[in-house]
Amino acid sequence: MRKFAPLALGLLLSLSVAAPGLARPMEGAEARKMQTSVDVYLRSIGRGEAARVVAALPPRIKNIFAGSAGIEAGKLDGVLIEQTKALLSAAKFDDFAADYSAVDATDSVLADGSRVTWTVVPTQFSVTTDGGKVLNRQPMLVLNEGGQWYMMRIEGAQQQELVSIAYPFLKGVSFPAASSAPMQ
Repeated sequence: MRKFAPLALGLLLSLSVAAPGLARPMEGAEARKMQTSVDVYLRSIGRGEAARVVAALPPRIKNIFAGSAGIEAGKLDGVLIEQTKALLSAAKFDDFAADYSAVDATDSVLADGSRVTWTVVPTQFSVTTDGGKVLNRQPMLVLNEGGQWYMMRIEGAQQQELVSIAYPFLKGVSFPAASSAPMQ
């Protein structure tokens, strides 16, 4: 029996290291804070509050934007706010909904030791322009890093690549497909 003790201990230790990457139910205060953060973010889009929308982007994502665009990190928020204002004023965004019914959290650790809790929340909203009204369904990556909740809509492969650079544990994660359809 003693011969198996080191093997069993090794197995238990490897499972305990792997466990932080497993999904778990998001409950209680954590779930309420996450839902409130997502709801505030969605309302901010609907109200055209560009500064709040940009503030909800994960800082690691903004650092990648800054580096790839050659913009000083300190000036990036101003640039993003102006671009977001233009986007939000060019259309009417409303009919926001988020589905929290099957939201599980995953706890991960970055190479620098930062702990990140993340989940994917299915969202939908409508966009009205001169061309008509469109219903958009998009998964939203919701991250808690440093005690703050951040959001990023995942519209396709480009956003998936971006988040996997900022958060390598997301590489290979399959996000639900985004879709859009005309509304009557």
